[in-house]
Amino acid sequence: MPVYRPRTRLVNFRLSDDEYLTLKDTCARSGARSVSDYARAAVLSGAALAPAAPASPCSERWERLETVVNQLESRVIQLMEKELVSSHG
Repeated sequence: MPVYRPRTRLVNFRLSDDEYLTLKDTCARSGARSVSDYARAAVLSGAALAPAAPASPCSERWERLETVVNQLESRVIQLMEKELVSSHG
Protein backbone atom coordinates (compact mmCIF):
# COMPACT_ATOMS: atom_id res chain seq x y z
CA MET A 1 0.00 0.00 0.00
CA PRO A 2 1.48 3.40 -0.97
CA VAL A 3 2.23 5.87 1.79
CA TYR A 4 -0.04 8.92 1.59
CA ARG A 5 1.74 12.25 1.81
CA PRO A 6 -0.45 15.33 1.92
CA ARG A 7 0.07 17.81 -0.88
CA THR A 8 0.34 21.28 0.62
CA ARG A 9 1.92 23.28 -2.19
CA LEU A 10 -0.02 24.88 -5.03
CA VAL A 11 1.31 25.62 -8.51
CA ASN A 12 -0.87 27.85 -10.66
CA PHE A 13 -0.56 28.92 -14.29
CA ARG A 14 -2.87 30.26 -16.96
CA LEU A 15 -3.77 28.69 -20.30
CA SER A 16 -5.59 29.95 -23.35
CA ASP A 17 -8.86 28.24 -24.23
CA ASP A 18 -7.09 26.32 -27.00
CA GLU A 19 -4.29 25.23 -24.68
CA TYR A 20 -6.77 24.07 -22.06
CA LEU A 21 -8.75 22.03 -24.60
CA THR A 22 -5.51 20.44 -25.77
CA LEU A 23 -4.54 19.68 -22.17
CA LYS A 24 -7.93 18.11 -21.41
CA ASP A 25 -7.78 16.00 -24.57
CA THR A 26 -4.23 14.84 -23.83
CA CYS A 27 -5.22 14.08 -20.25
CA ALA A 28 -8.22 12.00 -21.37
CA ARG A 29 -6.13 10.06 -23.89
CA SER A 30 -3.48 9.33 -21.26
CA GLY A 31 -5.99 7.78 -18.88
CA ALA A 32 -5.07 10.11 -16.02
CA ARG A 33 -7.65 10.54 -13.24
CA SER A 34 -7.65 14.34 -13.55
CA VAL A 35 -5.94 17.25 -15.25
CA SER A 36 -4.05 17.87 -11.99
CA ASP A 37 -2.76 14.29 -11.88
CA TYR A 38 -1.73 14.47 -15.52
CA ALA A 39 0.04 17.83 -15.12
CA ARG A 40 1.78 16.70 -11.93
CA ALA A 41 3.05 13.51 -13.58
CA ALA A 42 4.20 15.38 -16.70
CA VAL A 43 6.09 18.01 -14.73
CA LEU A 44 7.67 15.59 -12.27
CA SER A 45 8.74 13.21 -15.03
CA GLY A 46 10.44 16.06 -16.88
CA ALA A 47 8.15 15.71 -19.89
CA ALA A 48 7.46 19.44 -19.74
CA LEU A 49 11.18 20.09 -20.24
CA ALA A 50 11.69 17.64 -23.10
CA PRO A 51 12.58 19.47 -26.30
CA ALA A 52 9.76 19.38 -28.79
CA ALA A 53 10.39 18.03 -32.24
CA PRO A 54 10.07 20.65 -34.95
CA ALA A 55 6.50 20.68 -36.18
CA SER A 56 5.83 20.03 -39.81
CA PRO A 57 3.28 22.18 -41.66
CA CYS A 58 1.01 19.12 -41.81
CA SER A 59 1.19 18.47 -38.06
CA GLU A 60 0.54 22.15 -37.33
CA ARG A 61 -2.59 22.05 -39.50
CA TRP A 62 -3.67 18.81 -37.84
CA GLU A 63 -3.27 20.38 -34.38
CA ARG A 64 -5.31 23.42 -35.43
CA LEU A 65 -8.01 21.17 -36.85
CA GLU A 66 -8.03 19.08 -33.68
CA THR A 67 -8.41 22.23 -31.57
CA VAL A 68 -11.32 23.47 -33.67
CA VAL A 69 -13.04 20.08 -33.48
CA ASN A 70 -12.61 20.06 -29.69
CA GLN A 71 -14.09 23.56 -29.48
CA LEU A 72 -17.03 22.54 -31.65
CA GLU A 73 -17.60 19.44 -29.55
CA SER A 74 -17.64 21.54 -26.38
CA ARG A 75 -20.10 23.99 -27.92
CA VAL A 76 -22.41 21.18 -29.13
CA ILE A 77 -22.42 19.69 -25.64
CA GLN A 78 -23.28 23.10 -24.16
CA LEU A 79 -26.13 23.55 -26.64
CA MET A 80 -27.46 20.04 -25.99
CA GLU A 81 -27.38 20.63 -22.22
CA LYS A 82 -29.15 23.97 -22.66
CA GLU A 83 -31.81 22.34 -24.86
CA LEU A 84 -32.28 19.53 -22.36
CA VAL A 85 -32.78 22.00 -19.51
CA SER A 86 -35.24 24.13 -21.50
CA SER A 87 -37.25 21.11 -22.63
CA HIS A 88 -37.63 19.88 -19.04
CA GLY A 89 -38.26 23.30 -17.51
